[in-house]
Amino acid sequence: MNHPLHQAVADRIAQAVNSHIELVRDPACGGVQHLSLFVGKTKGREKRMCCVDLLLVSGGRVRGIVEIEESGFLPTKICGKFLQAGLADHFIHDTRSSGPLPYAERVLFVQVLDGSACIKNGGRKDKQATLIEAEIRRLLPLRGLTDYHLFFVNGPNDQSGLDAVGDTVKGILTEQGFGGDVATPTVPQN
Repeated sequence: MNHPLHQAVADRIAQAVNSHIELVRDPACGGVQHLSLFVGKTKGREKRMCCVDLLLVSGGRVRGIVEIEESGFLPTKICGKFLQAGLADHFIHDTRSSGPLPYAERVLFVQVLDGSACIKNGGRKDKQATLIEAEIRRLLPLRGLTDYHLFFVNGPNDQSGLDAVGDTVKGILTEQGFGGDVATPTVPQN
């Protein structure tokens, strides 16, 4: 299945973090694995909270989570994915020889919505999204989730929207000592 916005967001974030952080992608973003988040260090259906689109990993810890929604804007989807990720505390996948990866002390959560699919002239979804973003930020920190941003990007060709996502991710991770021009060990990408 073709997910052009997923791929564009993943590529822009990869460019922003410039291999200073491992970017783990799900299939919609050009990767080969589902990215399941679990409660605790052991894998099990009853412990799996959700699958996400991108993970930013460094030093054996999850530093960032990115969720991309191309099909529209539903507050229950936005809030639900955030809460599920907030309940989880580990990324676990059989291909990771290092075992379960816990959340770092500070974790960035980014949601990207396709504005071309959900913003209508005269509508109020942008105002509702601004309110949701502000209210989620008031809840923080939630376990390891300490930073939250919600973006509307008008499709895969919206360079300014993609740049806003990439620049924000880079800025927050650099602030935390893990992004951009900060000298950190590089980890091979998946």
